[in-house]
Amino acid sequence: MSEAFHARKLLRELTRLGPRLSPLLILTHDYPDPDSLASAWALAFLAHSLAKVRCRIAYGGIIGRRENRVMADRLGIPARPLRKGEIAEAENVALVDTQPPFRNNRFPPRRRPLLIIDHHPRHADTAAGLMLIDETAGATSSIMGEALLLSGLNIPRRLATAVVYGIGSETQNLGRESTARDLAVYQAFWPRANVKTLWSISYPRRPAGYFADLARGLRRAFACHGIVGTHLGPLAAPERVAQVADFLLTYERSHWALVTGRYQGRLHISLRTDDPTTHAGRLLKRILWGGKRGGGHAMIAGGTIEIGAEEPEVKWREAEDRLTAAFLESHDHKDSPLTYPFRDESL
Repeated sequence: MSEAFHARKLLRELTRLGPRLSPLLILTHDYPDPDSLASAWALAFLAHSLAKVRCRIAYGGIIGRRENRVMADRLGIPARPLRKGEIAEAENVALVDTQPPFRNNRFPPRRRPLLIIDHHPRHADTAAGLMLIDETAGATSSIMGEALLLSGLNIPRRLATAVVYGIGSETQNLGRESTARDLAVYQAFWPRANVKTLWSISYPRRPAGYFADLARGLRRAFACHGIVGTHLGPLAAPERVAQVADFLLTYERSHWALVTGRYQGRLHISLRTDDPTTHAGRLLKRILWGGKRGGGHAMIAGGTIEIGAEEPEVKWREAEDRLTAAFLESHDHKDSPLTYPFRDESL
């Protein structure tokens, strides 16, 4: 299979189906990240340019992380919160950067969407009219970038900027689970992108809550034989969990980072590793006791556990402690003592 097989297939199907696709609801995963936003925008651009399809990009939850909000605002990405009943009313739905069985989107798991475009491993229960799932790409934006390039269309500068940031964010500037394909697309779009806008997205002004969450996470952080982790507690937005996990993995003595946070009755979990020979997604799925609670890639994974917004503190603590114990046991450190490397007891 050629590297751009899925991109070519997408262009053929958009051209073949034409106006029959209109209107098209493009659904990202909940609390969309840059990769999902850029990919959804690229699909909307292609569908409208090639087949005059009217598209609406929608997402569940909010765009909470400051970088992601700045990206959406500065680039004018036409993505809006999902309206009540919108999926049920939509005849044509495309899922981007997610799949129906994943518990990170609002699409009914028993319904078949028209189209799925994703770079995550295919779930056994995933089905669609057209599935373009390519695990060999480091970002869904790379798949969509290939399609944009093959289309021969004049790509707007703002969209090119979104694709560059989507790939860079998903792969940590091509340093995490990226391939030659991701690099090729990134390099092709870089001259078309607005570098000043990329800088403003990457280094936004942050609210006090960001620093409060970070300080709390560092104060609570534990370490054990190359593992670092923390439980952030209640959060205003669940994206902070992944953000802190990425940050903790930079600790010089860590090879794994495990972070949790509480949001709207669910315990959100992010797992990170610097070892590309392992598979964080499979490990997280196992320690979350199977089911559809978590998954991911070799070096990055995430998931959630339903606790209940009205449950007492003891229930949340039990879930956090159980998760920590399961993760330590998976590394044969069940009885190893924890240290707290960032605490300054003199303060």
